[in-house]
Amino acid sequence: MQNRYFLAIDINDHVKMNVKVAQRHVKGREGDVKVVEAKNLHFTVRFLGNLSGEQVKRVIDALKPLLEDEISSNVSVQGLGFFGAPNVPRVIWAGVSQGKSYIEGLFARISKKLDEIGLKTEEKEVFPHITIARVRSEKNINMLKEIISKERESFYGETLVDAVKLKSSTLTPEGPVYSDVAVFPLRKL
Repeated sequence: MQNRYFLAIDINDHVKMNVKVAQRHVKGREGDVKVVEAKNLHFTVRFLGNLSGEQVKRVIDALKPLLEDEISSNVSVQGLGFFGAPNVPRVIWAGVSQGKSYIEGLFARISKKLDEIGLKTEEKEVFPHITIARVRSEKNINMLKEIISKERESFYGETLVDAVKLKSSTLTPEGPVYSDVAVFPLRKL
């Protein structure tokens, strides 16, 4: 049986707490949004989709030596934005300010390694972000865009990028359940 997998970087509890405040602001605009549970907030490095056990082993074997040579770093989580058409947000995210080039480089090196072992996925520009909510309909969309605009520069804190995790995702009626399959610690600062 194949499971859905992705690579992620967890964020600390301080940033999660501040992002939860932003989520309450977004939710308070009475838009039709589903916020991401605090325990599921993370930077998605790369979505891998359905993988067999052999493919999971190849990912682990390829990333372990790469990531043990990477140096950990602090990044700042700041500002809200969205993916979707210019006037129709679909995914609301918190971005990265300080440390953006570090995390983009890390993501790019991981993607290159995965491409080398034959796990090519959709070609997307690297954009470090934390998905905080998904917009389900256009109900009160202008009010929602207004709060996103007001939160464009809000600072949610710093988090240490000290590990990349291979996670599996199981979809349930209550939402996704994530499990750590492998943890790749980065070298200390």
